[in-house]
Amino acid sequence: MKLIAYSVTHHNCPIKLREKLSLSADRRKSILRKMHTNRSVSEALLLQTCNRTEVYLYVKKNFDCTKFLSRLLTTFNPDSLSIWKKYHRFYEGLDVVRHLFEVAAGLDSQVLGETQILAQLKSAYTESINARMSRIVFHRLFHSAFRVGKDVRAKTKIAAGPVSVALAAVELAKKEIKLQSSDVLLIGAGKNAQLLAKYLLKSKPKSLTIADRTPKKAYSLFAKYANITVIPLRNISDYLTRIDLLISSTASRKPVLTYQSVKNILTVRKKPLLIIDIAVPRDIDPEISRLKSVRLYNIDDLKKLVKTGAKKRSAEIINAKAVVNEFTDKFAAWFLSLDLAPVISKLNQMAHKLAEDHAARYAKEFAKANGDNIEDRLKVFAESLSKKLLHSPISFLRQNGTTEPTSEQLQAADLLNKIFLSESKELRK
Repeated sequence: MKLIAYSVTHHNCPIKLREKLSLSADRRKSILRKMHTNRSVSEALLLQTCNRTEVYLYVKKNFDCTKFLSRLLTTFNPDSLSIWKKYHRFYEGLDVVRHLFEVAAGLDSQVLGETQILAQLKSAYTESINARMSRIVFHRLFHSAFRVGKDVRAKTKIAAGPVSVALAAVELAKKEIKLQSSDVLLIGAGKNAQLLAKYLLKSKPKSLTIADRTPKKAYSLFAKYANITVIPLRNISDYLTRIDLLISSTASRKPVLTYQSVKNILTVRKKPLLIIDIAVPRDIDPEISRLKSVRLYNIDDLKKLVKTGAKKRSAEIINAKAVVNEFTDKFAAWFLSLDLAPVISKLNQMAHKLAEDHAARYAKEFAKANGDNIEDRLKVFAESLSKKLLHSPISFLRQNGTTEPTSEQLQAADLLNKIFLSESKELRK
């Protein structure tokens, strides 16, 4: 088996190309389902954020992953294949582990040390578990990654200062306009939008309006804020002539605002409109920047501002990487111990030793029997041996008592079912 990863990120792939590789939740689910049907793919996870599309795989050594992934990508979006081939980075073995741990630590993020990536990793891990594509290796790998992320932020100052794209967007807005006297329209009600609202309200804008496709959901999410108005997304045009700032962050697969839909409205504006689009794929049609009344920024335009803040935290990179190296070494020791040959050898030795000890223990009993009640004595011997063999796995499955079983226990139960219970008919023959 081999551990590999493919990654396309903000480091070398611009937003106009990167957004073509963005995978919706339905697409990720479908890809994982296809991977599950391939016997060469043992474990898989898809990580999709605004700045990265990554695929983690644990597969047979002779499996051509590049060909397999290329075929899958072509199925969903033929235009994305050339982008994938040109911009993806490939990792194998322990390089995968180190890369993942750096991602979890926020060392590979556009905003150094940002914390959202941990929640995004956990969400991707949940999707993988639901698709039955995370087993013993990925359980260990991703739980280790979560520990790395927490330890780095607890033991270093890597997360000091502005550490999110949302905050960077608000900082950019503050450089461009005076928020205290501005009317702001925020499109979207997801996690990024909620962060944006939090940071915007700290600057006390003149007004803040939330536009979303499902106003009821938005009402419930922003109910704790007294100074927010919620409107249906379809009513945006009523606000475009009077707002000063528009920030958009939705999960839409298509632009929320197109050039054709707003050119007549925005052409009559007398004062400039600042638009910041932090969605991937982009919410705002880039053609809108042609309008004289508009200043349009996308997520890649935040890089300069982000780099300025990162300089203050760059001294912590060495300390953060020390934590990453420590956990990488720990995982490497465990991962390299997974070689099957010594495990099979130890299992055989244990079974033979157990059988020999039991045979020695019951030898005198059989000698005394002298042919009498031999079947009963054999039955007692067999029951005793089976209890001894099954003691450890049953104890492991029961160790939490009445609490919910862990993912490792569920995986163990699945493996035991495949190894023993599915063969019960053959065993009884």
